[in-house]
Amino acid sequence: MQFYRYRKTWTLEEDLVLKELADLYKGKNWVKIAHDVSIRINKTRTGKQCRERWTNKLKSDAESNDWTNEDIRKLFEIQGKIGNKWSEILPFFPRRSKNSIKNFFYSTIRRNIRRFNAGKTEDEKIKGEVKEFIKIPEIREILICEKSCEKSLLREKKLSDDGFWSMKMINDRLLDCPNNENIEDFGLLEIDENKSYEDENSPPLIDQSILWE
Repeated sequence: MQFYRYRKTWTLEEDLVLKELADLYKGKNWVKIAHDVSIRINKTRTGKQCRERWTNKLKSDAESNDWTNEDIRKLFEIQGKIGNKWSEILPFFPRRSKNSIKNFFYSTIRRNIRRFNAGKTEDEKIKGEVKEFIKIPEIREILICEKSCEKSLLREKKLSDDGFWSMKMINDRLLDCPNNENIEDFGLLEIDENKSYEDENSPPLIDQSILWE
């Protein structure tokens, strides 16, 4: 049988086929899984592509749906103590992958920043370098809000003068360092679902224009 040349993106139908077969083979024998997937979707997929799609996207999505409020509090408590050392955080969550923990952490922050910034003026928005302003207690409380938190509560909330000036001082300091290549302007996180983030401190790719437009 001749297959069409594969595309890098996966369709919903292809994801469903992959999930079905990955569950059938219990996430093992990716050569066999890729062979069966290729037949079903009439498109060549390699074992590596199937494994990475499953590990970094489908499995991570499933894991992100069963985080309890206790898990979330524990994650942010540990991160607050040791920083973004995902390999050291991993043992506290044995059922999860390092990538899924990191993705969940950033997606939670992204969601809460978008909710908080909605309808606010530029001066009222949270923006800047995440690893710095997450240390500000008032802002940290906003960023770690649980998903069940009412959107209206974050939209209506505003930073105190102390919180605003703490964030402004951080951003002004960073602007005074034009050669600083480690600035992490926080916008919409676009996580490469086929990439494993081995660098403990490397943030996902970010497009800040989408978040703050």
